[in-house]
Amino acid sequence: METVGTLERVLPLEGGRNFRDLGGYLTQDGRRLRWGRLYRSGSMAALTEAAYVRLAELGVRVVCDLRTTSERRSHPFDWRKAPNLSYWARDYDLSFGDLRAVIASDLPTAEQAQAAMVTAYCELPFEQAPAFGELFRRLAAGETPLVFNCSAGKDRTGIAAALILRALGVPEATIVEDYLLSNLAYDRAGSGIAARLAHVPPEVTEAILGVDHRYIRAALAAIEAAHGSVERYLEERLGVSEEALERLKAQLLE
Repeated sequence: METVGTLERVLPLEGGRNFRDLGGYLTQDGRRLRWGRLYRSGSMAALTEAAYVRLAELGVRVVCDLRTTSERRSHPFDWRKAPNLSYWARDYDLSFGDLRAVIASDLPTAEQAQAAMVTAYCELPFEQAPAFGELFRRLAAGETPLVFNCSAGKDRTGIAAALILRALGVPEATIVEDYLLSNLAYDRAGSGIAARLAHVPPEVTEAILGVDHRYIRAALAAIEAAHGSVERYLEERLGVSEEALERLKAQLLE
């Protein structure tokens, strides 16, 4: 499997978090994702003036913000600072109940945290279906370069990236590899949840703030259990037609 160096994929963005170009990945039919068309990211609420200039240099046209209403209110992204930028978000609350219970418990274990993360990943493809559908619609319509983000850029964003790569025909091994790159690119210390985890053992913190191949595989398995395949999920749950998929490939592959 061909890989691209971490430094080529993880882009410096002052005040940014886990900002990465999804370009360069090979598909099963030998095509390649275009560089500079699709970016995944964590929160961009702390971007500096230099970072906004960088977004303009990259030609970013659209940001799809997957964060909850409360996340965006607490840490707003001042998207109007970037010229000619369109911004999309939706109002909703995240239901990570099991994970919150682990964090609040007196004696949490890594196994409890991992199980809660797996449960969350099984729910996210359906909880986030309205956002994922909007993301696919914009990509199929050619609204690129586009950035999609959540807070850490690893969970909601990680599943969205996996779905896009799968729709484009990228092998599962590469999809998992891209997902796991958050373990290198995501600064846990700078995350808002890190302070809330100060009372828990390091292995529990790692289970929650890191990524594990079991998490993303659980999301894909939940999709297949509910719809038979990822492709049917895209059509039945997200409303992505075969025609839209072909437009998506035309926009993003070379």
